[in-house]
Amino acid sequence: MIVFLREKFIAQIFMWIIAIVFVIGSFLLYTTMSGNSSAGPGDDDVVLKINGAKVRRGEFERLVSNHLQRQQQQGQAGLTTEREEIEQQVIEQIIQEQIYLNNTQISDAEIEASIRGDYSHLLAAYNASNPQERNYFRQIVRLQMSFEALRSQFEGLDLITDTEIENEYRIQNDKAKLKYIQFQHTSYTSAVNVEDADTAAYFEEHKEDYKIDDRINLRVIKLDPRDFVTDESVRAYYEERKGEFTTPEAVKARHILVKFPDSASDEQKAEVKGRAEELLEKVKTEVEAGTDFADLAKEHSEDAGSAPSGGALRGRHPKLPPGDYFARGDMVAPFEKACFEELQPGEVSGLVESQFGFHIIKLEERKPEEIQTFDAAEREIRDKLIQIDGVDEAKTAAEYLLFDVEYQDFEAAAKGERYSDLSVLVQDTGWFSEDATNIPQVGSKWTYRSFIDKVFNMEVGVSDIIEAKKGNGDIEAYFVARVLEKKIGGIPALEDTWTASPKRTVKEQVVEDIKKERAKQMAREDAQRLLSLRSGGESLEDLLKKYEAPEGVTKKEQSVEESRLFAISPTSDFVSGLGSSREVMFAAFNMNIDAVGGPFAGNDSEYLIQLVERQEPDMEKFENDPAEKTKIRRSLLQSKKNQVFNSWYNTLKKRAQITDNRSESS
Repeated sequence: MIVFLREKFIAQIFMWIIAIVFVIGSFLLYTTMSGNSSAGPGDDDVVLKINGAKVRRGEFERLVSNHLQRQQQQGQAGLTTEREEIEQQVIEQIIQEQIYLNNTQISDAEIEASIRGDYSHLLAAYNASNPQERNYFRQIVRLQMSFEALRSQFEGLDLITDTEIENEYRIQNDKAKLKYIQFQHTSYTSAVNVEDADTAAYFEEHKEDYKIDDRINLRVIKLDPRDFVTDESVRAYYEERKGEFTTPEAVKARHILVKFPDSASDEQKAEVKGRAEELLEKVKTEVEAGTDFADLAKEHSEDAGSAPSGGALRGRHPKLPPGDYFARGDMVAPFEKACFEELQPGEVSGLVESQFGFHIIKLEERKPEEIQTFDAAEREIRDKLIQIDGVDEAKTAAEYLLFDVEYQDFEAAAKGERYSDLSVLVQDTGWFSEDATNIPQVGSKWTYRSFIDKVFNMEVGVSDIIEAKKGNGDIEAYFVARVLEKKIGGIPALEDTWTASPKRTVKEQVVEDIKKERAKQMAREDAQRLLSLRSGGESLEDLLKKYEAPEGVTKKEQSVEESRLFAISPTSDFVSGLGSSREVMFAAFNMNIDAVGGPFAGNDSEYLIQLVERQEPDMEKFENDPAEKTKIRRSLLQSKKNQVFNSWYNTLKKRAQITDNRSESS
C-alpha cells in the first residue's frame, strides 16, 4: 500500500516525526480553502505551482490570513512579522504537504472504505453531498491513513545506543554554580560623549544600515460597507427569513445494529432477525439491570462507524447544537420514525428494520424546534448584509466620490449632500513606506496589503478608488485616495526623519547606535580593569573592594551575585540566576573551583565569574534508575529523528519543482 522513495529508511523517520503536524496543518489548509466560496477578481489566478499542485491567489491569501490569525491567537499580536515572512511560512507548509503526499500512495478504494468505517463519525462535519467538501474530507483521511501506515512500520526501529544515553546523562547532570560581578551595558551609556565628527564618520562607514525605502503621503476618504447597512434593514431581513434562524427539532440516540449480509436473501434476513430478537431480549434485560447502553453498543453493534463511540449517531444539519444530534431527514425513514414519533427519552425500542439490518435504538434526548432571537442573530445578519448590500453601495458611493474630488477638492466633495449620512472624513496619512506595518489613518498592512500595493504604483496628483480586502476575500473598505507627495528611497541625510521613529532624525538614531556600541566596549574595559587588579587567589568579594566606577557611570557600586546550579545546554545560552551568556556557560565548565575569569560577554552585560561549586553526575544512580534511562532514550530518539528528518527533507525540498507567479498576479 505504501510506496517509498529510495531514501526509505529516512522517509520513515521523517513521517513519524511530523505526520500529526501535517494532518493538523492540512486540516487547516483544506478547511480554509473550502470555507469561503466567494472569489474576487484575480482570486482564480494560479500564483504557485509546487510539485504539480496549483495554489490560486484567493486560496493563498486566505492561508496567509490564517497564519496571522494563529499568531495573534497564540498571544503574538504585538509582533510585526513581515508579510514576506508569513508568505514563506505558507509556502513551506504547502511544500511539506506535497512531499508528504508524494511519498505515500493510498488507493481510492481504501480511502472510501475508511470513510464508511473508521472515519464515518467525522464525515458529519462535512456536507457529504457536496463534491468539493467530500473531496477535502477524502484528502484529510488520505493523510491520516498514510501517517498510521508509516507509524506501524517505524515502531520497531531503535536508533539510540547505551553509550549515547550515558553520555547524555553526564551532560545533563554535570552542573556548575558561579559567583559573578555584572557590568551592565546601559550603566555606561551616560558616560559616552559623541561628537558631530564621530557621528558623521560612523554614518559614512555604516550607510547601508540606514538605507530607507520609498515613502508616500496620501489624502484619503474611507467608505466603510458597514455604514451602508442600517438597523432597519437588519431587522427586516430577520423578519422575512426567520427560517434561516430556526434550529429544527432534533434528537440524540444510540443504536445497536445487527447487519444484513450484502444482497441478503429472505432466508438470510430471517436468520438475522432471529439473532436480533435474542440480542434485543438480552439488551433490555441488561439495561434494566443498570448496564450502560453505550457499553452494550460497543460490544454488540455491527455498525463499524458508530460502535466505537457507543452507538452514537450524528446528523449534518448546520444549525444543530454541538453533540450527537440529528434532525429529520438525516436518517433512513424507519429509524427516523422510531426516534421522532414512537420513542420517549430513556426508552429502548423494539427491532427497527431498515435496508442495513435490524436496529435496537435508545432515545437519549429530544430538542424541540427553536427560533433564534433577533439579538442572537443580529451580528450574523449584519455581516451578511455588509457583503451583500453594503459592499455594492460603498463601491457606488466611492465611484461618485471619485468623480466629485476630480472637480472639487476633497473637503468640498466630502460635504456633498450625497454623503451627508455617512460622516465621511478627509485625512492625510503622513509619510509611510511600502514595508510599514501600519498605515497612518488607514490601518494594519495585514488588512490593507492591496491598498499599499496600489498606492505605490500611483503617480503624484492622481486620485483613484482602492479596494481593500480581508484575508478571506471579503471586502473591508473602499478608499478614494490621492497621492500628495512621494520621496524616493535610498541613503538619507543625517538631518532627515528616521522612518522607524518619526519623532527622531537619522542623526539621533546614529548617535544612539554609537552610544550602545561604545557603552558595551566601556563595560568590557571596566571589567578588564578590575580583573587586572586581582592578586594571588583573591575571591570576587576581595577583588570588588578595589573597584572604583569610571566617571559618568550611573551604577556607582557593584555587588557579587550568585547563580543557581546549571548545566550546559545545546539550545539555550541562559544561565539560571545570571542571565544570557554562552561565553559564561562554557567557561564555567573549563575552570577549577575558586578560579576567577573574564570578562565574558552576555546579551546585555559583561561578567567576571568565579566557579564556586561543581556537581558531578551520579553514575551509580544512573545505573540503578531505568526510568531515567528511558526518559533520556526518548529525548535522544526524538532529537536524532529531527536531525535525520532535516537532512532528508532539505534534500527533497531542493528537488521540489516550484513556479512562483505571485508578483505577476498581485
